[in-house]
Amino acid sequence: MWTVVYLSQNKDKVDRLIEILNSSNIMTMLKVSREDDYESGTAYEILVPQTELESAQDIIFDTEISG
Repeated sequence: MWTVVYLSQNKDKVDRLIEILNSSNIMTMLKVSREDDYESGTAYEILVPQTELESAQDIIFDTEISG
């Protein structure tokens, strides 16, 4: 089962995190949801297999901390 591990409106950041996760051998899937409300904009969800959720969270946390 796939689980959302990260949600953002910043496509560049999402792409960067997907690269980092993939280089750590974590499978990812990108889901794009477009809102009709112009204020909300487009949201990007990074999904990972449930079995890799904890590892993915650790990597994202470390990436966010280190900049």
